[in-house]
Amino acid sequence: MSSVLPVTPHANGATSTATVAPLDSAAPPAPPAVVELDAATIRSAMWRHFITLQWSWNYERMQALGYCFSMLPIINKVYQTKGERIAAMKRHLVFYNTNPQVGSPPIFGATVALEAQRQGAVVDSLKIGLMGPMAGIGDTVQAILFRPIVAVLAASLALAGSGVGPLIMVASGLFWTFLQIPLFRFGYRRGIGVAQEVAQGGMVSRITDLATIVGMIVIGGFIPSILAKVTTPLQFSQTETVNGETHPVQVALQSTLDQILPYMIPVLLVGLAYWLMRRFHLSAVWVLIALTIIGFGLGAVGVL
Repeated sequence: MSSVLPVTPHANGATSTATVAPLDSAAPPAPPAVVELDAATIRSAMWRHFITLQWSWNYERMQALGYCFSMLPIINKVYQTKGERIAAMKRHLVFYNTNPQVGSPPIFGATVALEAQRQGAVVDSLKIGLMGPMAGIGDTVQAILFRPIVAVLAASLALAGSGVGPLIMVASGLFWTFLQIPLFRFGYRRGIGVAQEVAQGGMVSRITDLATIVGMIVIGGFIPSILAKVTTPLQFSQTETVNGETHPVQVALQSTLDQILPYMIPVLLVGLAYWLMRRFHLSAVWVLIALTIIGFGLGAVGVL
């Protein structure tokens, strides 16, 4: 709607009017421009995230400071004014915590892509919505499924005198380090679609169940080979009469137990662990501590 200002007299007696432009004809503000990120900037942010995410971990904001530091190359490239950069840094200084090797790389890749589009509000929602589910996936796959299996395999080889055991542990660390590169690229390509990939089809529950089943099967398969090494060195003396002559004979207790029931001591240890968990409702950690104390004690007195 347009309006006309009142008549304005001039000194020479002439009059004039002024017309105001219609209010509804104002052009809407232009949407923020998408910034094309060069490969060097993306690589800089990616390697910062891989190396420094955990460096400034604290109990107040956990991984937030490392995450913000990793985003600085992107923030400086996308935003030109000091105020915009400060606002972007504040967004990435809010509480953040997830699995650093599996969970965080795709989230970080998606936020890099969204920051290039100046989608600050979407970035906040994405981080808050994904850090919990991705922590569940990462901790399950890495800590429950992969790490115990590799550790048991490496320890078994080391106990057998093989030098491959320590190399396996080093190789596993390198594997998780370089796995972050394709995970970051996946998040960068998918952008906001990462949230849809995680939410659809119950991915978290499926991965958790699968990892639990596989982990229990594999660890259960290693138990006999490990517990078979638990034996007793105790011996007792008895006398035997041969051709009318009496001779003292040393009899190993372990051989006697094996004649009664092979691997009796390992079976008793498993039964003890099960009894502690059922009778006293102890967690697996406390059962391991109890078995460690019992093992050191019996080993010190020469029973095991």
